[in-house]
Amino acid sequence: MAHAQAQDKVATPTSTSHAKHLGSASESHSPLHLAIASAVLAELDQRDPGGTLLSRFTDVHQAAVLLADRVLDPSLMWAEHIGAFYDTDAVRSLLARDGKPVSRQAVNQREGLLALTTGSGRVVYPAFQFHGRQPARGLDRVLNELPESLVSRWTLASWLITPKHDLDDEKPIDILFDEDPSGVEVVVRAVQNWAAQLAG
Repeated sequence: MAHAQAQDKVATPTSTSHAKHLGSASESHSPLHLAIASAVLAELDQRDPGGTLLSRFTDVHQAAVLLADRVLDPSLMWAEHIGAFYDTDAVRSLLARDGKPVSRQAVNQREGLLALTTGSGRVVYPAFQFHGRQPARGLDRVLNELPESLVSRWTLASWLITPKHDLDDEKPIDILFDEDPSGVEVVVRAVQNWAAQLAG
């Protein structure tokens, strides 16, 4: 209890001083941005009171960019849920022919690969769509049924790895990898139903 009270005594004046400091910028920034900035300052004061840990940043703008990427970049926010990603060079190696990586163009133009664009513009490929070096069978049909104008690729990635009640609580991606080829038709029908619901 004494520890909690001590934290309150430190945090309260710190937050107030930050609010006063940020108040002068209130006309050029949204209230939400100001509130988040104030909360970040308070958190930094508690975790790194003297600024020792942050002193490694010689470029303040770089630190700000890293923080914004962490908050806004969907690949970071969704990473724990979706899992690992491959970059384009890794996919080139996975799809290699006779030991020679395919071209970047071949990766970009290949149908049936789920590509996600991060907040910084980088293209990544969820690892779950590969078993060894083989992409999931039928994923091209799934992608065609759900254009990006209807649902984001990040949402589709989440859908593929989430157990579905209408698929006997199996994950769509697991069904696509099943040895039974009819599984592709099962997933495609589920996607078509979802697309119809989204189209309203």
